[in-house]
Amino acid sequence: MSQKRTLSILVLVLAVLLVLYGGLRIYQNRQSDDSDDTITIKDLSSLTSISYNNGEDLSFVKEDGTWYYKNNKNYPIAQDTVDNLASTFQKMEAVRRLGKGDGLDDYGLKNPSYTVTVKDKDGTETSFYIGNAAGENYYLTVDDKSTIYTVSSDVVNSLSSTLDDFIQKDTFPTLSSGNITKVVVTQDGKKNTYKSDDDIDSIGGGLGTFTFGNCENYAASDSDLSKYGLDEDSQITVKVSYKDTDDDNEKKSVTLCIGSKDSSGDYYYVKLSNSDMVYLGDADVIKNILNP
Repeated sequence: MSQKRTLSILVLVLAVLLVLYGGLRIYQNRQSDDSDDTITIKDLSSLTSISYNNGEDLSFVKEDGTWYYKNNKNYPIAQDTVDNLASTFQKMEAVRRLGKGDGLDDYGLKNPSYTVTVKDKDGTETSFYIGNAAGENYYLTVDDKSTIYTVSSDVVNSLSSTLDDFIQKDTFPTLSSGNITKVVVTQDGKKNTYKSDDDIDSIGGGLGTFTFGNCENYAASDSDLSKYGLDEDSQITVKVSYKDTDDDNEKKSVTLCIGSKDSSGDYYYVKLSNSDMVYLGDADVIKNILNP
């Protein structure tokens, strides 16, 4: 009797497991039509515009192969940065396509967190709506919102940049005592020249760690430059002659202009001599350049 009871229990448990397994398979099939295949939501031709809001309205248009900030075409845009953003929405792929289920509100898609509108070179306009997080992914729907997908969180991360993150900054060369040949610092009409190995070793430490910080003004006028202490009568200039190690040791020069400190005292206003863009430069690094 005991053996028969045990066998009956095992058969019952097996039956329950089979029912559960079948239910799980049905659920998975309803949740995804293409769980093992690449799910392409949209595959557009190259984009000519992209607009969205992430706390600020951002809209970019592409004309004659160049991206511009729609509200101000003089704003210097980093082309690669917008290209990377556009590529995300040009060919949008899903992690999963959901079957018919709850309403849009249950996915955060009735009032989406992001609405991204793009247009491609064929004139096709597409709107992407992004809602709630779904584990490591996010819910997304397109145009008429008839189908819901989940997409990688990379899609949302690509929308986190502010306008400042799209600016094309000037570049400062890679410098060290090994490739600097001469430095001339001009302050109050007086010049200090560094060209011996010892002199270059000392000033090279500061120049080797210098980088541009936040851009304070991308098109500074003469009155702006005076405000920053970067007018010709006030600024300090640091002209560096060097060998460009990335360009077959070609001899080049760059002139860094240093103005007054900002209100915090932690930064100086700085710019390149041939640029209208004004940045912040770390005060400690500037001091190492001026007082090697």
